[in-house]
Amino acid sequence: MIKDFKIELKCLFCDSVLQGDTEKEYLSGDLIKCQNCNEENDYDSLITIVKEKAEVIAKKQAEEEIKKMFKNLKL
Repeated sequence: MIKDFKIELKCLFCDSVLQGDTEKEYLSGDLIKCQNCNEENDYDSLITIVKEKAEVIAKKQAEEEIKKMFKNLKL
């Protein structure tokens, strides 16, 4: 069973959750200003970090599911 998970975009400088304009679609090359520290975060860097976190979470979930399947397997 695949589980949903949520990863928040966090400021690269102060680690606060970023809250961009919900009406705007961000693209490669855009800068997202942190509401907490006012630093501008590179969209591409943020997406790279989120992808890495998602891979770790997905791998962990897959390993847990595989362990469950083998635990129930009678040899």
